[in-house]
Amino acid sequence: MSGRTCDPLKEPTQFGMDVFVKGKRTLDRIVSGAHHSLALTSDGKVFAWGDAESGKIGRDLRSRRRNAQAMKIESVGARNAVNIFCGNHASFYLNQKGQLYAWGLNNHGQLGIGTKANTCVPTLVQNLKDVHIKSVAGGEHHTVAVTEEGEVYAWGRNDEGQGGVGDLYGEYRTMKAQKEMEEAQKAQEATEAPI
Repeated sequence: MSGRTCDPLKEPTQFGMDVFVKGKRTLDRIVSGAHHSLALTSDGKVFAWGDAESGKIGRDLRSRRRNAQAMKIESVGARNAVNIFCGNHASFYLNQKGQLYAWGLNNHGQLGIGTKANTCVPTLVQNLKDVHIKSVAGGEHHTVAVTEEGEVYAWGRNDEGQGGVGDLYGEYRTMKAQKEMEEAQKAQEATEAPI
């Protein structure tokens, strides 16, 4: 989306009465990313709305009225969902088997689906399909999950060590700084050498 499409809500305002009907489909959980929201209902369905960029609301909107369509609360096609989570620009749900599904921005592999392609379709995180995920936390470009057994998995961007497996970019900066210092020292020694 470009520019502001709605005025700010300056006080709590009720919404979604047509989707979340008391007695039929009640809202169990709601989470938000940077510019989108997900809702989990008592019947295991996941709904999304907000910024449609990168597919994080489960729809690839390309029409002239995409901003208005993005504001609609619509189902994302999740099956038997028991929990939902958001990264800044990514969305996740867990099914009854503890399997994790992901969709949205994936430029650093933060969806964990084995590619760097964005998707608007909830996609099984294959490498974790036999692991029972309990909880997920998404950052801007990385994701961390905890299993029922207390194991921790991370994927996505890791240039500042946010993946928990070392600060790869920091290591690069250290080596680069060390090389620059050695080169500067050699240059200084060369200028101080007697003629």
